[in-house]
Amino acid sequence: MSLLTSVSQAYAYPRSPDLNSYEDILLHNMFSIGSTDHCVSVSPIFWTMMLIIVLLVFLISVGCIRLCVTSHEHDRLFFTIKMIFKRTDLVGEGELWIGGLASLAIILITAMAYAFAISYLNQYPSEAVGPSNFACDTTIRNAQFETNLQALAVPISSDQQVIFDLLNQQNFTLYLQFINTAATCTSLTISQVTDSATVSLRFLSCSQVNGTLLARVLLPEHDIKITATLSEVQVVGAIMVGLDGPSSETEFCSLKELKFRQSFYSPSAETLGQAATISMGLTKAINETGPLSGSDSFFEGIWYPTFTYSLSQMFISADTYTMTANLTSTTITINIAETSYYIKNYQTPIAKQAEIIFRTLLFSFLCLELCATTFLICKLLLIPIYKKISARLCPKFMNFDAPIHEMKSAHH
Repeated sequence: MSLLTSVSQAYAYPRSPDLNSYEDILLHNMFSIGSTDHCVSVSPIFWTMMLIIVLLVFLISVGCIRLCVTSHEHDRLFFTIKMIFKRTDLVGEGELWIGGLASLAIILITAMAYAFAISYLNQYPSEAVGPSNFACDTTIRNAQFETNLQALAVPISSDQQVIFDLLNQQNFTLYLQFINTAATCTSLTISQVTDSATVSLRFLSCSQVNGTLLARVLLPEHDIKITATLSEVQVVGAIMVGLDGPSSETEFCSLKELKFRQSFYSPSAETLGQAATISMGLTKAINETGPLSGSDSFFEGIWYPTFTYSLSQMFISADTYTMTANLTSTTITINIAETSYYIKNYQTPIAKQAEIIFRTLLFSFLCLELCATTFLICKLLLIPIYKKISARLCPKFMNFDAPIHEMKSAHH
């Protein structure tokens, strides 16, 4: 069955991700914790929570030591720690020691946001990068995609002209293989059929090994009608048709090597009839990759084949072949023509360097402002309400230095 395996170079172009805004992507990756070990290990909010927990445990331990063991050294240590956190307070502008704790958390998540931004920026183009191990979703790419069909009748732009010229100038080599047959190279003739003449084409190579006849010929043009004739009356079990073409490159264009194969055989093991026709449509497929920086796009081009044929007309049973084989030869007609449209695939980065830097900077300011707003609400609304309730229900507690009161008056 390996002789009957078709080879295709066509592939489905990727879809754009559901999140195609860098702001949404950044927020999703900063504030989500996945269910796998990898997702947890790369989650910024997880490590920020771990930092806050560790610092709170440390502060509670120091506070317990101060309450349980009264000494000048312990008071001095507690005061030094409190001053260090006040010095790092970006939220309350140095007024609250607990603001220093929040500031350290903001610094950590901002640092991880910039680390994510740098890694995400370099995940482009999608086909040239590896897994995104810096994120929970390792398939995340800084790329969005678009694909459509365009008519060849529409004039193309000057920047696409080079890749069109490379495709039009690519030399085609016809690959023709007869499988499970006793036919030889001397009985095979491959010709070009035109409106006025039939021109025999010269073999580039021809071999006959283990019941397989393989021939290659260089085609003089892309749109062409080919006949392959076996002058002997020989049974053929299957055929394989393909095209080869060399690759080529310029500064901003790359023509891919052409090498596809299509096998034709009957699932019920019937025999190829003495006349068969195969139509091959060739469609240009052009991938345009937008620049991450600069203004010049990169183009890749290749031909995609489509075949039109009828297996029920090409293959007949052995008994039918014996009764109807009244010709002295077997002729395969191959019509090759370019389709009237081409496939245009377009890949662009979701965010470029300037946008990523600016959006990440805005994210850090957003975190800072959210914490500042939370502390302001606590200071102006929640703390006064708490003090009034405490004064009515537990007036004795107002004689003690509550931690909240200590935070508020620590700057005196």
